[in-house]
This record gives sequence, C-alpha cells and structure tokens, in this order.
Amino acid sequence: MSERILKALMQLFSIVSEANEISDNSRTIVESFLKQQLNQQLVDEYLKLYDEFIEAKNQKSDSEKKRKRTSVNSVKVLLICTQINEELAQKQKIIVLIRLLEFIYANKEASEQELEFVNTVSETFNIPKEEFDLCLAFVHNTIDAKIDSPSVLIINNTKENELKQSRHIYSESILGELRVIKIETVNMFFVRYFGNSELYLNGILINKSRSHILNQGSSIRSSRVQPIYYSDIISAFFKDDNAEKIVFNVENLTYKFKGGNMGMHHFSFSEESGRMVGIMGASGAGKSTLLNLLNGTYMPTTGQITINGIDIHREPEKIEGVIGYVSQDDLLIEELTVFQNLFYNAKLCFDNLNDEQISKRVLDVLISIGLDQAKDLKVGSPLEKTISGGQRKRLNIALELIREPAVLFVDEPTSGLSSRDSENIMDLLKELALKGKLVFVVIHQPSSEIFKMFDNLLILDTGGYPIYNGNPVDAVVYFKELVHHVNSSESECITCGNVNSEQIFNIIESRVVDEYGNTTTNRKILPTEWYKFYLEKIEKATSTFKRLTEKPNITFSIPNKFKQFKVFIVRDVLSKLTNKQYLLINFLEAPILAFILAYLVRYYNSDVNNELGYIFRENENVPAYIFMAVIVALFVGLTVSAEEIIRDQKIRKREKFLNLSKGSYLFSKISIMFIISAIQTMSFVLIGNTILGIDGMNITYWLVLFTTSCFANMMGLNISASFNSAVTIYILIPFLVIPQLLLSGVIVKFNKLNPTITLQDKVPFVGEVMASRWAYEALAVHQFRDNKFEKQFYKLDKELKVVEFKKNFWLAKLREKLSTTQNNISDNSKKEEITNNLKLLQNEITKELERNPKINFADLDNLTPEKVNATVFNNTKNYLQELNNYYLKKYKKANSKRDKLASELNKDTEAKELFIKMKDRYTNDALSDFVKDKNEMNKIIELDNQLYQKADPVYLSPDGFRAHFYAPEKKVFGTYIDTYWVNIAVIWFMSIILAFTLYFDVLKNFILGIEKLIEKIKK
Repeated sequence: MSERILKALMQLFSIVSEANEISDNSRTIVESFLKQQLNQQLVDEYLKLYDEFIEAKNQKSDSEKKRKRTSVNSVKVLLICTQINEELAQKQKIIVLIRLLEFIYANKEASEQELEFVNTVSETFNIPKEEFDLCLAFVHNTIDAKIDSPSVLIINNTKENELKQSRHIYSESILGELRVIKIETVNMFFVRYFGNSELYLNGILINKSRSHILNQGSSIRSSRVQPIYYSDIISAFFKDDNAEKIVFNVENLTYKFKGGNMGMHHFSFSEESGRMVGIMGASGAGKSTLLNLLNGTYMPTTGQITINGIDIHREPEKIEGVIGYVSQDDLLIEELTVFQNLFYNAKLCFDNLNDEQISKRVLDVLISIGLDQAKDLKVGSPLEKTISGGQRKRLNIALELIREPAVLFVDEPTSGLSSRDSENIMDLLKELALKGKLVFVVIHQPSSEIFKMFDNLLILDTGGYPIYNGNPVDAVVYFKELVHHVNSSESECITCGNVNSEQIFNIIESRVVDEYGNTTTNRKILPTEWYKFYLEKIEKATSTFKRLTEKPNITFSIPNKFKQFKVFIVRDVLSKLTNKQYLLINFLEAPILAFILAYLVRYYNSDVNNELGYIFRENENVPAYIFMAVIVALFVGLTVSAEEIIRDQKIRKREKFLNLSKGSYLFSKISIMFIISAIQTMSFVLIGNTILGIDGMNITYWLVLFTTSCFANMMGLNISASFNSAVTIYILIPFLVIPQLLLSGVIVKFNKLNPTITLQDKVPFVGEVMASRWAYEALAVHQFRDNKFEKQFYKLDKELKVVEFKKNFWLAKLREKLSTTQNNISDNSKKEEITNNLKLLQNEITKELERNPKINFADLDNLTPEKVNATVFNNTKNYLQELNNYYLKKYKKANSKRDKLASELNKDTEAKELFIKMKDRYTNDALSDFVKDKNEMNKIIELDNQLYQKADPVYLSPDGFRAHFYAPEKKVFGTYIDTYWVNIAVIWFMSIILAFTLYFDVLKNFILGIEKLIEKIKK
C-alpha cells in the first residue's frame, strides 16, 4: 500500500467513528489492521497519524452544527473511498470493510451515522449488498443470533446441523462455536469464535472480539480440540451432495524393481475427491515410482489400489478415463498452436461432440487457464520459446483438464518456473480439487504459499520408505517433536506466517558431526528409523479405509478406431507442414541426391571422335546407379521414420490413460511415412532417370524404390519404438544400412561369401533377408529384360542361351565324366572318384528326364559302381549324343527365329537406324554384363555330385521359389511369375512382418529380455 492510501485510510477510520465514542478498543482495531500490512515502526507512525486526525476532530467548535458536520464527513468519506478505490485490491477492500465494521461495533452498538458511513464505503468499493449484509451480521451478531446462509459455516459439538442452509462441521470437544463466512467474490474466509476456551489459529490465540482471516494452510487447534484444517473448512463450503464421490484406497502396497531391490515399502492410505495431495521426498526416494504405481503404470508387487472398490491394475477397463496424468516432461506438439494442441487432444476424448462444440469447449478451457490470448501462437520447443514456461505448464495441464478426469496425477508441475508462474499453476490445480477432483502432485521445494495449498502430504525417504502422511503444516511439528526441537510446537513463522518446507528435509537428512565439528556423510536418523516412527505413530492412526462401490462416471467418449486414425493423421500432418525445416530436408533430400548421383555417374566417352555424346548403352555406371538408388531409398526411408515414435513417446504415455487404439496411432504413422516416401522416391526417379536417360521405366523404378523405402520406414518405426534415445537410434542406422550394402549381391557376390553360408544354386539366407537384394535384383532384371528393345528378343535369347549352355558346357561336362569313369573303372585307387562321377551322371540325367521326358534313358539305375558295364557306358554315350542332337536342332531353330526378327527390324536403312537408336537408348552393356555374369570364368561348377550353371543367370529359370541371383522369374506355388513382381511382393511381405513386430513390440521386448539376462549374469 502506498503512503497516500494509508493516510487516507487513517482519515477514514477517524471520520467513521463518533468523537465521543472513541475507545481504546477502536484504536486496537486500527492497530490490528495496520499490523497486517506494515512493520512495527510504520504501525506506530500511522497510529500517531490516526491519533492526530482524532484530536483534530475533537477540537472542532461545539457550536458547529451536527447536521453540517455529518454532511461534510459524508463528502469526505466518498472522496477518500474514491481516491483509494483504484489502488486497493478487492480482498484488501473486504478487509477494510470488516475492520470498519469491527471499529464501529467496538462498543457493541453503532450509530445510524456510522452505519451510513460504512455503507457508503461498501458501495464505493463496489462490494455487493449481499456480502455487505453478511459481513455486517457476522461482525455484529452474538452467539444466539444465527446466520442461515450457504456462505456461513458453523463448527460446534452438535452432531446435527440446526440450520437449513448453513454449512456444518461437527467437532466433539469444542466449547462454544466457531463461525466462518465465505466472501464469494474474492474467495476469502473469516472466522470468529464464540466461547470460553483458548483456541489457536496458526499458533496465535484467537481474539474473541475480532474476526480473523483464514489463509491457505491455516489450522485451528487447542490442547483438547482435534485440529480443524483449512482444507476441512473449504471442503465443507465446496461440498456438493450431488457431486460424484471418489474414494482412492491404497492397501498394503509394496513394489520391487526387476533387479529385486525394493522400490516402495509397505504403504497404506486413503484419499477422497475434493483434495489435493502433495508427494515430497529427496532424489531417489521413490516419488516417481509411487506416482506410477498410483496411476496404474506399474503393477505393485503386493497390495492393491482401488478407486471406488475397483482395482486399477486388475480391472482397468472399468475405470477408463477416470485417471489423468500430467508428466514432468513437455507433452506438447511443438509445431502446433496452443489451440490446435488442445483441439486435437479433445477430438480424441469427445466422440459425442462435433467440431464446433469441441472448439467452444477448448476456448472455455483456454479462458479458464488464461491462455485465450495466446491460442493462435505456435507452442515451439522449450529452447525456441514462443510461449512462456508457465504457459506451457498450464497448457500441459489443460490437456487433461479438458476431459475432467476424476483423479489427476501431476509430476513436478512447478519445475523450472518462476515463483509467480508456480503459484498460478498450483492455483489451477487447487481449483480442480475444489471442483471435486482428487489431485496428486509430486513437488520439490515448494514455497510457503504452495506448501499450504495441499490438503494432505505424503513424504518418502531414500529407498522408497514412507515416513509421513498427514496435514502439511503439521509435518513440521511432527518431525521437530521426533528430534526434540526446543520450539517443536511452532509450525510457521509467528511474524510472517510462512512455513519453510526445507526445514522438514533438513531434519530428515541431518548429518552426524564428527569430533572436529565437521559434518560427515552419515545421517543421524536412517530411513528405516523414520519408517519405524511412521508405522508406530501415523499408519496405525490412519489405517481405516472408506468404502464406496459406486462406479465412477466416465465423462468422455473415445472415438472409434477409424476416427482416431483420422485425428492422428491430421494432427501429425499439420505439425509437419508447419515445420519448414522438416519439409525442406525431407522433400529436397531425395531430388538433390538424385541429381548428384545421376550427374556424377553420367559417363560417356569424351574422345574428340565421339560425335554422339552421351549414349545410355555405353554408360558403365548404370548398375552402380541402380544399386545406389536402392540404398538411397533405404537410407531416406530409415532417417525419415527413425524419430517418429520416440518423439511421441511421452505424449503416448499420457494418451495411454485415454485407452486409445495403438493400431490407429501406428497405422497413421505408417500412412504418413508411406506418403512421404512416395513423394521422395518419385522425385528421385524423375530427376535421376531423366539425367541418365532411362526411358520408359519411371513407374517401374518408382514402385520398387517406393516399396524399398516403405520397408525402411517400417524398420525405422521399429527401432524408434524400441529404443529410448534418438542418439542411440541414429548410431544404429549404419548397422542397419551396412548389411544391406554388403549383402545386396552387388559389392560382394553371393557365391564369393564365406563357403559355410554360400549356396551355389540359390541366394544364401543372409541375402534373402536383405531388402536391398530383392530391390536391386528386381530393377536390374527388369531394366535388362523388359526395356523396349530387349523385350523383342528376350524369349529367343533365353532359349538360345539355355540350349547353348546345355550343348557347350553341360553335355561336355557329362561326357568328360563318363569318359573318365569308363577309363578308370578298373582302377581301385580311383574308386571314390568313379562313385562320385556315376552319382553326378545319375543326378544330372534324372533332372534332365524330368525336364525333357521325350528322350528316354533306360539305364539310369545302372549308373552305379556295382551295375555299370560296357553296355551301360555305351547306352549313356548314345543318350548324351541324342541330347546333343536335340539341343543342336533346338538351337538352330531358335537362332533362325532370332535372325529373322533381327532382319525384319533392319529391313531398310531407316529401320536399321531406328534399330540402333533403340538399342543405344534402352539397353546398357554394363548392366547386361552384370546380369549375364560375363566376368565369371567358371561357367559351370561341380558340387555335391551336381552341376550348377554360372553362365547367364538372367536366362536361367529356377526350380523353386528360392533362386539364384538375377533369376528372370520365380516359381510360386508351381507357377512362374516375373522376378520384378515376386521381389516387390517379398519386400512388402517383410514390411508386413515388421508391422506385426511393431504392433506387438517384439524388438522392444527382445531388448528388455537381453537387459534382464545381462543383469542376471552380473549377479
């Protein structure tokens, strides 16, 4: 208060009182008022000023007419009130009014003039008439004159409430009556005592002739009266008999960590709706553990936690939406506005409301928390702030506040905030409790004001030991008494009324002092000792539980899975669209890489004699481009999705309490990733293929690269959901990409891998699980076989190459084996070689008979060391010769067809030029060499008594689904299907498997299992 205001108030006090009725009691009231505002020195100074005003008033001429004096005084009162009206808060105006009323009733009765003056003050202060009348009756009435009003609370030893409207609290041992009024407009409480006992308000004796302000955390007590707490009083005022009742019981709770250490020792307590409960403790005391047990995240080792008799761990479906959780972490979507954050959260809670109704509800909540002016501001990150820390906290709370859960858990709501913001946040939570919610708050180092807000306090000590459960202010006295402090009965500062919560922890964690006066690391009282005190003094006294079986009302309606999916999609897309950096990186990355890659590998002969310039057919880097395109698709797909789920991890933890569909959330993520990948791969293909001159293949390239990128998306989402650090995820990406490089079949041929894992006729298993192998093979084979030029010749070329291999390599090898065997048949030293040769002949002829049954061979069973003879050798030679003739004939026929087709395409000069242009435009010699494996010296190899073709793999059809690299087709359920489509299907199948592992957290559970195993081994 300013000096001018105080002077005006002293003048006001002097005017209001009649000169001849000034008493010592009146002066005491003024002094009491001043002591609430000022220190003793200033109190004396302004009392002196008051005395001067009174003296000046008494010196007025007796002949002065009373009527005139009254008129002048009325004008003065009005003038003074008008002057101070704008500078006094409404609460201060109420206090002035109460003190003025006490002032005029200091001698039991007030004159009409005094009442008129006070009424003028009330009207000028804009105090409602009803509240003025209430204050007047409260100050003036005696114990016999009752006030029957909802704004009045009677505390006495009568069990039944004698009044219809007034509130009532029964206190068995109280003598007389405590009367409390509530000033609704400013939410202030005043108390008066009518009786002969000595009652203490916050340790100060209650003056029976005066009204006392009931501040937050106040308590009324005496040696014989059970304490009456501020929370009891406000609960009586806010009690609504029709409101939903919640009883939260914790019975015999214990919790052990996975390693076997105790996280929470035996703990029992009971709470009910309309209360705010604080949870305090040092670091490592188990505050977060207790919070996670209470909100249902952790399953207790023993005991149960119930809400209205429903076990929250065993019957969670019955209390869906009853529990809310506000994490210590920021749970906002940084790219969205304040309004959007709350709006899309509300859409996931209220299926029964349309967008207009939800918008109205959101605006109402924003107004109630003071964020309506900031509704269109982007939230931003904690480092790049758009809204303040206090506003962020309020918005985090609003995410839960909008659906009004019956039980709300809040973890460290004031951390990192200014004292003003902290008090605003706690006021918001207290308001929730007053509306009938049960609020649990984990808090660290609260101010006195915040500390007093709690209705109950739970204190934990290191190691998960509960050591206190009771009124916050009483906690100071409790611990002081246990350590025998001299002033143990003092819970707060007598002068300022502040409670120092740190004093509690100073006592709990006080250290032993050695003989040199130095503080040691040893505690005077161990956690186990505090816990023992708790069991003896507190738990026994609070072991009774209230029982309520009424099922809690669920006020929100979860939308169906498809609607949830739509909300998740819209919310995520909006957040990405507002993140310009995200858009630039993700949508420019692929085209820039395509340009760099294609530009660098666009090779052509720079000789001066080259008049044609770039020719696609002669570009030796096309296979490298195809391979790198696959790797880019994998890499881009991985990086775009690697942070998607871990970024939402904290938000998902909160939304877990809404029981939303995990499938809808994951499917929304997958859909968005696939759309982004579709755009990225299309931009890559359009730019890369255009620069390199790959014509007519854009869609086919895009489909393979898109499929590959989608597979990478699924890998990225899996690791994003399984690890708890973005750094770990990005460290892991090379471990996922490098095997795709190495085992793609390009950098290292599959038949050049370690022989223990290599298969000669098939891609080894390590290659089969690599998406890069399927993608590269699909593109390479399709580019070679299905381009506009090769498509005309492929079938004929395939027939020629098959016949050519049979005639030139396969039959030659069989003849060689037959001749060697016949020459050495009598040599016993070569018996093993003979046996192997005959087995090889038998195996190969068996396969040939299956493929070509027209040419019969009757001596197949005689190709054994025991049965073979000259006749069998002769018949085998004849069979091989017959096969040779058959394949020679087939070769000539196919060659003739090919020559004929080539002649038609080169029938004249114009056609010949077109033929050459098409060949240059659509075929590529380097790729042709790759898929035909031209560099392979061994065209045929022998292994395990069988022959394997190594020449021209792109023309060789496999016998089954698993095939060699560059196979033109795969056999699926007895039918040959093009490699392109089979490989795409395989990659999608792998993506579907990853979708299942993502949904069921297979990788996450596997990692947790490994961690458990390591812990067991360490022990």
